[in-house]
Amino acid sequence: MSDDGKIPLSLQAQEEKKSVMGWAAVVLGILGIPFSAVFTVIGLICSVIALFIGQIGSGILGILLALVGIITSPLLLGLIGAGALATWLN
Repeated sequence: MSDDGKIPLSLQAQEEKKSVMGWAAVVLGILGIPFSAVFTVIGLICSVIALFIGQIGSGILGILLALVGIITSPLLLGLIGAGALATWLN
């Protein structure tokens, strides 16, 4: 820190980069719930990266949202429904 109490510009840019990964994890986890498993997988990767760079809260939230997105994925639900239909018809 400098003598006047201001944070140097390089540290400010570093903090902004850190927060982007956490926000990306949360947003991709939310988008993955109604749309597809692709968003949730990318969100899960961003969540793990967010955990490693020190954003514990958004990293854990991103992991939880990604897991909910994977469980409620329309593709996964369709495959389960197709399997149930095949079993019922056979």
